[in-house]
Amino acid sequence: MVRMTDNIYTLKGRQKIAQFLNGLIIKNQTRMVKSVLKSCDKKYRKKIIQLKVNRVPLLFEATLVGNLRLVNYLLDECEANVEQTGYCGIVECTSLWVAASQNFVQVVISLLEHGADVNSRSSSQRTVVSIACCSLKLVKYLVKHGADIRIPDCKGRTCLMYSIHWFKICQFLLRNGAHVNRTDKTGKDALHYAIQAGEVESVKVLIKNGADALRTGPKENTPLELSALEYKPFILEYLLGLNCYTSESKANAYELLGSKNPAQRKFYWEKALQIRHQYNLFPKRVPRHRHHQLVKVPLGVEFQTMEDLKEISLHRESMWTQALLTQLRILGPKHPHTIDSFTEKAFYHIFRSEFELGIVLLECMFTLYATHLDSLPNSLFHMMRMLRILDINYGIEHAYQLTCLATSYLSTVVENFLDSRNPTNRQHKLKMVERYLVEILSQLDYILSFSLTTEEQNCRLNLILYNLIRRQPRGQGQVGLLHLAVRMHLSQNVLCRLIQCGVDIDGQDELGNTAVHYAIHRHLFDQQPDTLCCLLDHGCHVDIASNSGYSPLEYVRQNGLLRTPVTLQCMAAKTIQKYQVPYAYILSMDLEEFIKLH
Repeated sequence: MVRMTDNIYTLKGRQKIAQFLNGLIIKNQTRMVKSVLKSCDKKYRKKIIQLKVNRVPLLFEATLVGNLRLVNYLLDECEANVEQTGYCGIVECTSLWVAASQNFVQVVISLLEHGADVNSRSSSQRTVVSIACCSLKLVKYLVKHGADIRIPDCKGRTCLMYSIHWFKICQFLLRNGAHVNRTDKTGKDALHYAIQAGEVESVKVLIKNGADALRTGPKENTPLELSALEYKPFILEYLLGLNCYTSESKANAYELLGSKNPAQRKFYWEKALQIRHQYNLFPKRVPRHRHHQLVKVPLGVEFQTMEDLKEISLHRESMWTQALLTQLRILGPKHPHTIDSFTEKAFYHIFRSEFELGIVLLECMFTLYATHLDSLPNSLFHMMRMLRILDINYGIEHAYQLTCLATSYLSTVVENFLDSRNPTNRQHKLKMVERYLVEILSQLDYILSFSLTTEEQNCRLNLILYNLIRRQPRGQGQVGLLHLAVRMHLSQNVLCRLIQCGVDIDGQDELGNTAVHYAIHRHLFDQQPDTLCCLLDHGCHVDIASNSGYSPLEYVRQNGLLRTPVTLQCMAAKTIQKYQVPYAYILSMDLEEFIKLH
């Protein structure tokens, strides 16, 4: 038991008492809490209850456990601050807010009677009435006492959006001035939330009160498309009954619905075909509210007739492929559902060691992602790694195809991807580019350990590498392909191929290191001169100094690895640098750059 006379006059003592009282409140020992506080002078009693234990004042803790008697005592006898905030998990809020969140109606009434602000907000800007939107009784009481149901939180969500699980609350809010078509910061309105949650009654209430059944959401999905993507057939049928959608939209909705459920796929696709035949909606087109172009992928084409559907329905694999093509046409190559569907199928085949199908789907995904201006997806990177790790049946032909695909893809997107004025964002992007470069080099090392079967394959690989190299892709610290190849201890085959395809053998990273600097570092540890000799044989400059002034020349000489003497040109450049002979604007730009290297 805390000794009051020893502790009450010091802050440390009052904190100890507050901690003791907090423990009693959690255990609902109301009498003992009152007894301890009554024994204190009123001046110090007020100071004690203002203190926070674990970021929570005593009134807040009493509210959190729903102890009405104690809440009233702290307010009436101890002059507790009704607006003092505490933490409920990670959310900072008032006692009224937390009482509403726990549906403690009597506690809410008491706090309001003691002057609590009915429109107080949490640290996420969510209002009291918003958090109370699971209790019609409480919402009615709060609104009666001045709660504003239109105030959005930090994400732009309103009470109506939070109430979609309880259609009677939706009705009440709409009767009291809630905006039915208001959107959050992502562009979703209450109707989109209700559809995602599968709340048919709430959907009906919203539609009857003027919700826009044609509004597109964040991913340009209409409510009809969203009900198909979320696989809510009852909501979809209700929306179709509104007669506000075109015949093309109805057919697309049934096709999307079928793409989401293998068991009902044929049933819904037959319904779509019936609509298309009735209104002659052939060939199938991209929806009018979307503006993407059809991307050609090596999976074939969508079925157009009942005969086509009957034929493919005999094969599960063909039906799955048709589902991908359907989503690609209706939703487009950038839509998350499209990407997720292709990813799921690719992972499925890779895990089953069906590499032919896996590679085809990866080719599709590279094609889809190439339509993005700012995307290097982790899903593709992980699948590339997985294919290399699961090399039980993963042969040279598959590795070759994947290397060509990944290299071509990176050549296409890397410039647009790295085009960022934000230094922090650019640094993050360089890290992602480096991951892909490392994986491409690993795949290249694997396929070059074999002999490519035809000259055509060699020429294609060289051309693809050349196209990548000429864009000068860099990783973190401005490391290039050759730096990475040396750092990864890859074979001479890889180094020779990169040099053959035009990589700058004397390219420097942000510290001024060339590939030779990296090779010397490796040679110091494993005493294997192969990499270093390979670079020397291909004519690298060994007298280029790093930013710290270190030149590999002396090390190469000491170890007897110098293949050719230092050129007179290099000696002249070093002399100019040593004696600081002015050369700017006298020599050509090429010579100026050459001198700077030394």
